[in-house]
Amino acid sequence: MLPYLEIARALEDASREERRDARADLLASLLKALPPESVRPVARLLSGRLWPPWEPREMGIGPETLEEVLEEISGQVPSPEAKGADPGDLAERMVQGRSQRTLSPTTLDALQVYEALRQISSQRGVGSTFRKRSILRGLLLSASPLEAKYIAKTVRGRMAVGLGPSLLAEAIGRAFGVDPLQVKRAYSYNPDYGTVALHALRGEVCDLRLSPSHPSRQMAFRRDEHPWDAMGVVGRRAYVVRYGGLRVQVHKLSDQVFFYTSQLRNVTHPLRDLAEEVIRVKGNFILEGELILVEDGRILPLSVIVGRINLRGRSRGEAVSSLAASDLLYLNGRDLIDESYAERRRSLVQVLRNVAGRPLVSRVFLAEEEVLEDPDGAKKFLGRSLDRGFRGVIMRDPEGAYILGGISRWDEVISEMPEDQNPLQEDRRTYPGRAGR
Repeated sequence: MLPYLEIARALEDASREERRDARADLLASLLKALPPESVRPVARLLSGRLWPPWEPREMGIGPETLEEVLEEISGQVPSPEAKGADPGDLAERMVQGRSQRTLSPTTLDALQVYEALRQISSQRGVGSTFRKRSILRGLLLSASPLEAKYIAKTVRGRMAVGLGPSLLAEAIGRAFGVDPLQVKRAYSYNPDYGTVALHALRGEVCDLRLSPSHPSRQMAFRRDEHPWDAMGVVGRRAYVVRYGGLRVQVHKLSDQVFFYTSQLRNVTHPLRDLAEEVIRVKGNFILEGELILVEDGRILPLSVIVGRINLRGRSRGEAVSSLAASDLLYLNGRDLIDESYAERRRSLVQVLRNVAGRPLVSRVFLAEEEVLEDPDGAKKFLGRSLDRGFRGVIMRDPEGAYILGGISRWDEVISEMPEDQNPLQEDRRTYPGRAGR
């Protein structure tokens, strides 16, 4: 049994330690001593994320609820200034002077805390708020002030102790004798440090690969503040229309389809009508693209798309969700991320050949692309995209690989710009474009 107090002390010591190596060593020594069954939950407790981001869970404990539970067990009413402080600091102070205690002294077990916090997140339906409060109250009644501090931080999702993904990768690598770069790469494939730590313990960290239904970290694109200068790049480049929608990763496994945002949120349920279209595509795959809402030939603002998702698919209008597919990362058991963008695009065209239709008309279509060498031709393509009301283009290196969780060196977002910076403004045409932009 690992006392939760050891985790709280490690987090506290790491938050006070200025040297990065010393912080990594603190966490590594804790992880190294764990039995296999404790590695995943303890790594998650250290990171403050008790489940993968794509799981449909939320803690559902707001600041008011936490304050009410602390008032109940301590008999104190926090001042307005204290209420605005860090939730961990507030919990530590109020538990220090609590009036209620358990009948007999107890030691909180780390796995007990882990399971209790996950149990809070699983409460649903009538009476769920009461049950959440009861579980949290039981934990805080048994907790020392330092334990209460980190329980409160975890509950509110505000660890703020300087333990970012890079430091956790370093700690896991040191604990289990694995190159931290391999740990970071594994985390890009499966963004859950609990799972990554367990694979590192087993010597299987290099075995993590792309897998339909489990999202991976997306590649980030550079953004240029001077877009027309960026368009002056000499050499062969692919230019893909950026429609101004929501970037998504789409997974198909047998007869199931999953949609994930760039933050790895599972948004499949509100897009089940679009999933019925994607399921017509043959094979198992992971592709990337933009989710857009089209109404009367117009692309609706991003805020409307987010609203549709938050309303779980309900909408007052007649807008239709569509997918502009732009990249293919996995196909029928094979990772494609190390292949060139040009090869991935060719594979994407083949995969969608019997389903993809016309842009802004069909539910699933290929994002429009032109491969150009002439900077003037590239500028004209960008100008036409802006004239049509789109957000801009993404410049892609035809030879570039897909860098999971990293920033591409050559690919770049070239967004919309003020009218006076558009050399084609005198030749702008009327086009429905995006409503409300």
